[in-house]
Amino acid sequence: MTIVRQICSAVIVLVAFCLAAGQEPQTATLPVGSAIIAEFKGEASLRSPQGDPLTLNVGTVLPADSVIQTMKGSSILLNLQDNSQVLIKGNSHVVLKSPIEGRGDYLELLIGKILAKIQKRLGNAPSFRMGTPTAVITVRGTRFSVEVNKKHKTSVEVFEGVVEVAGLTQGASPVLLRPGFQTGVDENRAPEQPRSLVGGDDRNSNAADDRNSSSGRQGGGFGSSQRGPGGGEDGGRQGQSGGSEHDH
Repeated sequence: MTIVRQICSAVIVLVAFCLAAGQEPQTATLPVGSAIIAEFKGEASLRSPQGDPLTLNVGTVLPADSVIQTMKGSSILLNLQDNSQVLIKGNSHVVLKSPIEGRGDYLELLIGKILAKIQKRLGNAPSFRMGTPTAVITVRGTRFSVEVNKKHKTSVEVFEGVVEVAGLTQGASPVLLRPGFQTGVDENRAPEQPRSLVGGDDRNSNAADDRNSSSGRQGGGFGSSQRGPGGGEDGGRQGQSGGSEHDH
């Protein structure tokens, strides 16, 4: 009977291990405002809130107020606490934020470009908000891109859902962007009126690339980036910055 009990115990442990290995990573246990690196390509500088260097590895947890700076041709895919995803493109400078502090931002894009796939907010759940030097972007579940150039102009393109874009000038009315539309916000200006991504814009080919990247191949994600350094192009041209790369 002892041998039988030992065999049964071993089988139970093996089954439990297999079930655990097959589960998706749970980001809901992350502290508020933090993110985990899901995939990356190329090189980047990561700094803790105290200014200490952090290791660029899949699985590294970045707490709120961490600073991320990607190099030319690199990219980092972050999983947020609610399973939303943010793809940081090359030559970008991002600061993670805690949504329970300040104005409620999850992150701030200082320069460069991101693609975001935000989980839908239901009921009274707070909206996802992010900031740039010239705008505040608010969503309740969508796919969109945000780009900030060296003159601090913010450009927002929407591929799915609805996005509210507001300038930082007091009294300026926000605009609502629906799929297939874009807007821009210059420093100390109100957002431009929404315009279509189709026709007459030299960014259209890049917008098409971003739509393909944000659609992804698995469950509406970002496709297949390299899980680690070295190794060629990733899915959807994710290492490119949608147009020209940004210099610091």
